[in-house]
Amino acid sequence: MATPGDESPASTGWWRADRDRDGWATFDDDDGDTHELTIDFVPSAWYVQDDSGASERAPAPPRGTSPGPTTPPAQSPPDLTSAGPPQPPFTPPSGSEPREGGSMEPRSLVAELAEQTSPGRVVPLHVQIVQGSERGVQLRSFLLPPSGAQLMVTVHAPGLEAVDDLYQELHVVPGRDSDVLLFRLRAEKPGLHGVTVRAFRGGTFLGEVTCQMSVGPGSVTRDGPPRHAPLASVAFDPGEVTLQVLKEGGDGAFSFQLISETFYAREIVDFRGGDPRKTSEAIYAELRKAAKAAAKDGGCGDTSWLPNRLKSQGVELWKSVVPQRIQSQFWEEVDHVTAFTVLGEHDIVPWELLYPLNEGHEGRGFLSEWLPVVRRVHGQDRVRSLSLPGVAFVVPPGSPDDAREEVTSLRARLGTAVSDAGVLTERAALTALIEGGHAGLLHFACHNAFTGTGSCVTMADGPFDPIDLASAAQLRSLRPHRPLVFFNACRSAGEIDWFGESLGWAPQFLNAGAGAFVGTLWPVRSRSALQFAEAFYDQLITHRQPLGTASLVARQATRDLDDGDPTWLAYAVYGSPAATAHITASRE
Repeated sequence: MATPGDESPASTGWWRADRDRDGWATFDDDDGDTHELTIDFVPSAWYVQDDSGASERAPAPPRGTSPGPTTPPAQSPPDLTSAGPPQPPFTPPSGSEPREGGSMEPRSLVAELAEQTSPGRVVPLHVQIVQGSERGVQLRSFLLPPSGAQLMVTVHAPGLEAVDDLYQELHVVPGRDSDVLLFRLRAEKPGLHGVTVRAFRGGTFLGEVTCQMSVGPGSVTRDGPPRHAPLASVAFDPGEVTLQVLKEGGDGAFSFQLISETFYAREIVDFRGGDPRKTSEAIYAELRKAAKAAAKDGGCGDTSWLPNRLKSQGVELWKSVVPQRIQSQFWEEVDHVTAFTVLGEHDIVPWELLYPLNEGHEGRGFLSEWLPVVRRVHGQDRVRSLSLPGVAFVVPPGSPDDAREEVTSLRARLGTAVSDAGVLTERAALTALIEGGHAGLLHFACHNAFTGTGSCVTMADGPFDPIDLASAAQLRSLRPHRPLVFFNACRSAGEIDWFGESLGWAPQFLNAGAGAFVGTLWPVRSRSALQFAEAFYDQLITHRQPLGTASLVARQATRDLDDGDPTWLAYAVYGSPAATAHITASRE
């Protein structure tokens, strides 16, 4: 953890992380120890797991069910490590079957659970994938091969006891609804309990639906209304792997599950100290101190030690946070992996900093420098097409000097086919744009102050923070057009706990219906932030690369431009790795 003199932002007042053109970040809370770089980052004491590193697979499906998809042959990964301007990497075909003989049908995921019951009772959760739109939701069509498709359904029910396995396979065939899956849950503790049902095909997330059940003494069990969510597509992306990390109650237990075309069992681990937020904050504190040291002498401070230090942090993070069985499963899959998605409800770990390294397995670098790494939060829709008919820029007074250059550069890449809503400087205009359902790209180039109470951008007419997105999130105002939000400001992907939920720019924009979100986990250097944005948009728009590939190449390009600058690791990308951007409105 950090030295005693390095207080975290949660324990101090406001600190301002400025994107500084000449240096890295500068801070208002000058603690006088700019030159002191002694960091005592010890292995995390809150992590417990057994000594076995053996891989454990999920039990075989019951007799009579159809087999799951087979593992695809290994593909040679693209060579993206050479010096010089990066070339667009090989993009695997979006995993779908040929259209010949397929069937196009609208579908939705339906879950039915009692809305109230008494302690000790066992209640059924019924899950089904249905065709048609008779249940009130008009869905887009998707392709089903004549033989059907094998899906995996997982259930997350913290506070409830599972009588059966919380993951089951479901076969979906053309022309009819699927069979009904039965999950039995026992309600032991009084209170309001949330249940989340998710569907996967291979390692690709398809959709989710949530239910709630009230448990109270003497309550009569009463059926709740069916809950349904659209499955816009059951196409999957070969090689995509999802790591599902879910909090199991309030005692520090988390479940980890690696989901690929091989489906592995959940692994429950106990973080003795509860939420691992303290360890994440220690990492961010060290990065802030490194930024202050690098800013010395006009940005010419010695940072030659930093790459090895970052690697050490990444290896320790891999060792301390990722269970040993999950590590073993990852190495079993690694030659087939083309994209890595982290799905979590409490998104506080800097996953982009993971550095996989184990005995018998040669390290390949930070996970996010050789694989597209994206995130997904609870309630986020699966969006595979990002339509960019328009663009709006947020550059309030006092923004970095490079902000205007960033706007000019992006306008040149978008061209005249995109409607330009101009540069927004006032909170009122920005709120109206979001609540009105902005279509296209929303790009922030500004300062973001982050404290223990959350993020804040100072607009010309007052502060703008994630709470101001509450109405848009509740009404899903952005859902009709699924805009791309790029928040190029310091620690714009940071989150705080808000009544047991994560509150930050990313979850708020995504809950409002954004199709994808890009933000930073710690203070970033202004020039490097501009370089990352330019490389990202070049790949996404000019070269028409998918979201995951665009972020990967942008990381590599920024990494190669300046030794010791960790900005390229700071970006967190939320969305589907296979999502592509289109200048004209999507026809879907």
